[in-house]
Amino acid sequence: MKNAPFWRSRAVRHGIVWLLVISLFGLLVRAVGAGSLRTLGLRYTTLLLGVQALAIYAHFWLLTHLLERRRYGRYALATLALVAAGAIVLTLADQVDKLNIVKLQVQAGGGPPTGSLRFAQSAANVVFALVLATIARYVRRGIVSHLQVQQLRALQLETELSLLKAQVNQHFLFNTLNNLYGLSLAAPNQMPEALLQLAGLMRYQLDSSRQALVTVGTEAEYLANYIGLEKLRLRQNSRVEFQTSLPHPDQPLAPLMLLPLVENCFKHAIGPSGENTIRITLTQTATGLILRTDNSIPPHFRPTPSGLGLPALRARLAQFYPGPRHQLTLNATTTHYTATLTLQFV
Repeated sequence: MKNAPFWRSRAVRHGIVWLLVISLFGLLVRAVGAGSLRTLGLRYTTLLLGVQALAIYAHFWLLTHLLERRRYGRYALATLALVAAGAIVLTLADQVDKLNIVKLQVQAGGGPPTGSLRFAQSAANVVFALVLATIARYVRRGIVSHLQVQQLRALQLETELSLLKAQVNQHFLFNTLNNLYGLSLAAPNQMPEALLQLAGLMRYQLDSSRQALVTVGTEAEYLANYIGLEKLRLRQNSRVEFQTSLPHPDQPLAPLMLLPLVENCFKHAIGPSGENTIRITLTQTATGLILRTDNSIPPHFRPTPSGLGLPALRARLAQFYPGPRHQLTLNATTTHYTATLTLQFV
């Protein structure tokens, strides 16, 4: 990425890692001896790290072009050849350049290691570097992948929230304006209160769009305004009860966690005829918040699943309040639809 910070460049990251590795090996060599022994150690360490670095980046190429493309046989053969090549280089360099690792690896039994033992030691050094680098590669890739999934999930939830707000704004505002028009003709003295409720809803929409959290009291006020405006389109024989008990209204809460259930009540309760009953209670306990809704279902009413309300609520519940402590329970019979949302803050 052109605008990525300097430290996020792959070359810079790898350079820092190798600088740390070289510094560590240099300190170890300085600690084990002096004079010719130290010089010998520095020469061998330089050669070893050079071979390991080449083997690591060659192995990265094999991982990308063979293993991750499921060419397992070719990958195994190529990796064995790579390890053998690295071991041969180290062994030959030891013989030709007189990098006598006998002085660095004194055997308990005395004499110098045989050629086969030197080859095995060199191969082990190469394998160790490949295994360590491969683990680091996939651990980092897993972390990056997890962060990307989290970012995509957050973006999806933000999009769903925006769509949910848009859905509320469009459909609800259209119905409310029609209801306000009818109210202005039938009961103009009730218009000021209804307009204040509508203004409260719009203010909430603007404020919550700029905030990651609202308060329980703010959400309850939003529900009260929403319910007050929805009641305008109910028949005279309909009953709507909204009760709250909020001893700590300043408790933070993710926005629009409660509205989908309340909206669902009015969606299911309003039928072509008959009495409509809606009961909504919002109770704050010592440890959390409980929203209970209960609405009647008109006879022969078959609501079709549509909208983003409940799916968006489930997604937001999983994101902001994960775990079995937070629950959404839905229950439908032929005459009633009940829902309970339980959030635990402590």
